[in-house]
Amino acid sequence: MAHRVVVTGIGVIVAGATGRDQLLDLLFRESSTIGTLTRFDSGSLPCSIAGEIMDFNPCEYMDRKVSRRMDRAAQLAVGAARLACENAGLDLSKEDASRAGVFEGTSLGPLNCTLENHRRYLTEGCKYVIPTMLTSSMIGAGSGFIALELGIHGPSLTISDGSASSAYAIGYGFRNVKAGYADVAIVGGAEAPLSEEVFATFCCARLLSTHNNSPRNAMKPFDRDRDGFVLGEGAAFLVLEELSHALGRGAHIYGEIVGFGETTDAFHPTSPDPTGEWIARAMDLALKEGGVSPEGVQYVNAHGTATKANDKAETLAFRRVFGNHSSTLAVSSTKPIAGHLLGACGGLEAAMTVLSMEHEFIPPTLNLSNPDHDCDLDYVPTVGRKQHIEIAMSNNYSFGGRNASLLFKRFPHT
Repeated sequence: MAHRVVVTGIGVIVAGATGRDQLLDLLFRESSTIGTLTRFDSGSLPCSIAGEIMDFNPCEYMDRKVSRRMDRAAQLAVGAARLACENAGLDLSKEDASRAGVFEGTSLGPLNCTLENHRRYLTEGCKYVIPTMLTSSMIGAGSGFIALELGIHGPSLTISDGSASSAYAIGYGFRNVKAGYADVAIVGGAEAPLSEEVFATFCCARLLSTHNNSPRNAMKPFDRDRDGFVLGEGAAFLVLEELSHALGRGAHIYGEIVGFGETTDAFHPTSPDPTGEWIARAMDLALKEGGVSPEGVQYVNAHGTATKANDKAETLAFRRVFGNHSSTLAVSSTKPIAGHLLGACGGLEAAMTVLSMEHEFIPPTLNLSNPDHDCDLDYVPTVGRKQHIEIAMSNNYSFGGRNASLLFKRFPHT
């Protein structure tokens, strides 16, 4: 028996926003929180800007001793997961914890912990290596610590599949609840990529924008002058619940998740299939599972990385799926708001999508002032708009051609 699955909680910690209310303010403010990087001296790098969180204190979400055993990515994950549960009014100590699961997505995971220990070993020797690295540096540390802190006894899973990681995590959590294996799933992702080594790697790959003198205007998805994305750090989690479980405790429902599609390009280690065929197939699968026609979708939160190849392939994919409807479909990339969160971007953009649907507001693609002729859809440039949204989609893709599409419906349906 298939169960209906709804979103009842939103928790985020990103540059410029902590919690659901501040995230909503960011969407309506229509401005970026990207600024000059302060975490380390980036003067020798081509890119020195980021979506950096300035005011995160992990001790607000967990015991100080516990936080010291965690990498920053895991700290952010626990913080955002707690905020999601608080927003949902969900006290897991009063639930059947064996019927709750956590599904986290991350690209780099607890890399900072590994890098720090490596530096300690090189400069100070073996005896100064931190022994807790055995647990804190595992790629699954985030989901493990969330389960430990929240008392979750159901499935605890971390998915590491590049920028599509947390979209996959949401999809697998959705399927788990839909199939009846769980009543509640804490789903989303966390990323803390603001280290010298990570920045140097992305700079060498020529993926980052070099508009250092205008940080808030640097990332330009679908613009002819786009030159790459801006890295951001943060975490975003949703609470998914089986519908009768949510109604039974009087939970606020943001929307219903009805479809999930996943495909692989099998084309190139980093570049997308230029035809957009398999991106389109992922969207088709999500629509099919949700029982929705392409014409029924009013808004898509695009992956929109402001890289030449991705934005063009994504545009072609939209035309494949939506046909004539693509000329009236509203599409936007929200990544310029707080930066590209890599494996956590799917969680953040899913949260933005359900908030957009609930508040009947389509957020803009910031900094899109000179549309590329290859990206000729309604990408909602610069300024958002009020619009009723019955059905919305959120898409994410990653290196290796992994594609994920999530489909949401307004609740209650009108």
